[in-house]
Amino acid sequence: MYVFKEIDNSTLIESNIVHFTQNLNTSSFGLQTVKIVSGSINVKHWDSLNVLFYTSGSPKYTNEQKYTSPSANLSITKNRETQFLSKYHGYPSSSLISIPSKYYGDNIKQNSFKLIDKNNTDNNGNNPIIIDDGKGNLYSTNSHHSQSTSNASSSDNYVGNIFYNQGLAVITETGSWSGSVKYSDLATNYTLQFDSSNQITTREYNITIDPNEFNHSTNYTLRTPLKNDDSGFLKLTTPNLATHFTGSDFQPYITTINLYSENNFKEPIIQATLPRPIRKSDKIKLKFKIKLDI
Repeated sequence: MYVFKEIDNSTLIESNIVHFTQNLNTSSFGLQTVKIVSGSINVKHWDSLNVLFYTSGSPKYTNEQKYTSPSANLSITKNRETQFLSKYHGYPSSSLISIPSKYYGDNIKQNSFKLIDKNNTDNNGNNPIIIDDGKGNLYSTNSHHSQSTSNASSSDNYVGNIFYNQGLAVITETGSWSGSVKYSDLATNYTLQFDSSNQITTREYNITIDPNEFNHSTNYTLRTPLKNDDSGFLKLTTPNLATHFTGSDFQPYITTINLYSENNFKEPIIQATLPRPIRKSDKIKLKFKIKLDI
């Protein structure tokens, strides 16, 4: 026989962002790299990126106010510092890296993206390195050429864009990384590192057990065997515990708490196993908190 009671009405829902560092390479399952040349190679990819992300940076739409609102362009988000978008149209050749959501979760954490190209080196054997600036721009940390003396991720020096929520990185610069390596040569063989972001929602259940509740054990190994009486029927005793478990000093221990739905008391929907058995008190209330990630 089981005894049930309702949980406390107080439940708490909280959300936390967790991060995990992903280390990928060009052979990672699902990771795709597409070379794009406007009007020539993979033109549909170019058109799609143009419509979804780059209309606000296009010189063709400078007088169209509708392309400067978040509803028209996925690259525009509130409270973000400047993301530079002009090189997509000025340099009609780009490399698209598409990262599956199973790797980045809800989004790629800002300031965590790092690409190291493995097919190209400078005269000293250094590989090109590209990272993000936290604002949606990509730049090289070891480029041989700078367009200006301003910071590396400036509107002159940036080499592409990253769209954190969609898992897309686009290298749009076609100039020279070094004397022998162009940015258009990159992203055919590389390693990729970034932090994925996932929001974990936790529901907390509060359970109170009063002193007069659950004072009998459901452990069948504590019970005495049932015996037939003179009429041939099983003789029931209450609580049918072995003698040494019925004294005033004996209290059961709680090892597991099951939570059931209102319509099904046969199978628990949540089972919480305590890290150690807790002795049930018949003098004070016990309060338990069960946390479940959903």
